[in-house]
Amino acid sequence: MPELPLPAQIMQIATGYLLPRCLHAVAEAGIADALGDAPMTADALARATGKRGPALHRILRLIATAGVFESHGDHWTHTPLSRALRDDHPQSMRAFVRMIGDHLNWGAVGELDHALATGRPSVEKLAPDGIWPYFQAHPDEARIFDAAMTAKSQETIAAVTTVYDFTRYGTIADIAGGRGHLLAAALSAAPQAEGILFDQADVVAAINPTSRMTLAAGDFFKDALPVADAYLLSNILHDWADAEATSILLAIRRAAPKHAHLLVLESILPETPEPHLSKTLDIIMLTMTGGKERTRAEYDQLLSAGGFRLDRVVATTSPVSIIVGTPVEGAIPDLGVAQSGAT
Repeated sequence: MPELPLPAQIMQIATGYLLPRCLHAVAEAGIADALGDAPMTADALARATGKRGPALHRILRLIATAGVFESHGDHWTHTPLSRALRDDHPQSMRAFVRMIGDHLNWGAVGELDHALATGRPSVEKLAPDGIWPYFQAHPDEARIFDAAMTAKSQETIAAVTTVYDFTRYGTIADIAGGRGHLLAAALSAAPQAEGILFDQADVVAAINPTSRMTLAAGDFFKDALPVADAYLLSNILHDWADAEATSILLAIRRAAPKHAHLLVLESILPETPEPHLSKTLDIIMLTMTGGKERTRAEYDQLLSAGGFRLDRVVATTSPVSIIVGTPVEGAIPDLGVAQSGAT
């Protein structure tokens, strides 16, 4: 197929937001749940979901170009991608798509010029106190966010426990571990190990721990962290700018025995120009948290500032890699960075 003329290429790039926006709308409406194994028309799907058939047909026609649903005349059927938008799919990503398209995330991208002009996360135009207070005030959106993080973690957890040996550790601490899914999987892979789940008090209060898992409530910017043989830090550092991320690492370093391992799970930003998911995630961090994705060299510098040496990076089948650090001997500065309101 011949290359498009330059104006057409620019038009494709400039209008590229429409396809994901259609995906957001379809996920929010529950179209994939309404479509079973039998083909259905857009009108029938619209009736089942309270939408309008002609508009739905046009939206489905666009997202089908990305392999989401498939048309057969005037009927629609599932594809592997559209089935992953169903709530009952074992790898359902519906909640994640709904979150990316919600008022806060979509609105923050709409305010991208604020981040460009100030360097501050553009979400503060919509939620001046930051996303965590916003979620406390909007529990329905908070539930979608929690479900989205769980969905996002499924692939990561399976990929990490497949390539990394957790049986070498007696105690594994998951710092800001959320609902504890990663820690539970690590403990399942290491039957002799004990686990400590450390997170904010309101998060910990809602958790029923699995066997061999202890709960510890606290704030990693203010409170002492538990002593462990391994520290999991999964998709946490990218939420923060360098100063706050260094503070988190220093807090872990103060608690870590000299033999401990730091296991940072993050998508590593390539230094080459090819497309990569981390480059998209980096803009989400720019607009939503004030954090950023980092290259391997940047993680090397960050770990060094936090009292660790980057020993190796373990690739997985997911976009996430395991950055393995070990404590560096020497004096560790006092905790000096207070938690910011920008999340």
